[in-house]
Amino acid sequence: MAPKPLHFPGFTPISERIYLRNGHERTKSPSAHDPTRIVIFGWGDGMPKHVSKYARGYHDIFPCAKIIVVLSSTLQASAQPLDSRIDAMSALIDIVFTPPNDSSGNEERILLHAMSNTGAIFLAATLVAYQQRHGGDRRAPHTLLVFDSTPGSLNFTSQVSRWSRAMALGTSMYFPWLFGITQALWYIVLWGHRVWEWIRGIEPSGIWANRILNDTAVSPIETHRLYLYSKEDDIIWWEDLVQNVVQARNLGYKADLEMFKGSPHVGHMRLHPEQYWNVIFNAWKKAWSTN
Repeated sequence: MAPKPLHFPGFTPISERIYLRNGHERTKSPSAHDPTRIVIFGWGDGMPKHVSKYARGYHDIFPCAKIIVVLSSTLQASAQPLDSRIDAMSALIDIVFTPPNDSSGNEERILLHAMSNTGAIFLAATLVAYQQRHGGDRRAPHTLLVFDSTPGSLNFTSQVSRWSRAMALGTSMYFPWLFGITQALWYIVLWGHRVWEWIRGIEPSGIWANRILNDTAVSPIETHRLYLYSKEDDIIWWEDLVQNVVQARNLGYKADLEMFKGSPHVGHMRLHPEQYWNVIFNAWKKAWSTN
């Protein structure tokens, strides 16, 4: 039996993971320079009431855009088989992207927003799902790609403590014992899963996603990128994120960085809402004007 969609007030479920924000059908047509589709790939175990604040923020600055939210668990990001990850995102393709053979002239203007490593993993799965649907030589067109608190280091041994903490933060409400016990359990689970991947020769999802997102044959080189980070992020170290930006620029991607002072992991909007939405709005204008 397929999992049931979460209770997500104000959103219509497209699948058990993908939700369309209600109300877009009552707005006027977007201007010729605003996005028509915005997809938010939420952080691992992000709750609807929290992720919906980002959809609301996007609606405030781009009121005519159709906004889609993708919710996934950290466990799905780390342990779900690759084919299943891609298949879970296939429903996005028809509601976000204009078919390559469409002759109506109504090209969609798309903004993609990935939050934390979980969001980035399912963003990468979406780009691959697009190619599988429309042909391996086609790349999912999008104007702006926002990386929020991602990517970080892909070295498992140096990151497993932080990843286990992230998973504990997302699931601690389900367990009656101390937080440290929950983190220790996830630490064991992550190590066990990594050993299983190593035995079977499976590429870890984070490494796979980073490779896909920096592959010009999959992720369009024309897309402008915006990376949002904080030096106080205790899950994604800022040095690792900046190094990823250097790598992307060396490959030819146009990438901007924005630092937020004092904000925790995926907490930049909460502490600095004005800075957060201004930089995204300006990044969209810059991306649109240079495309």
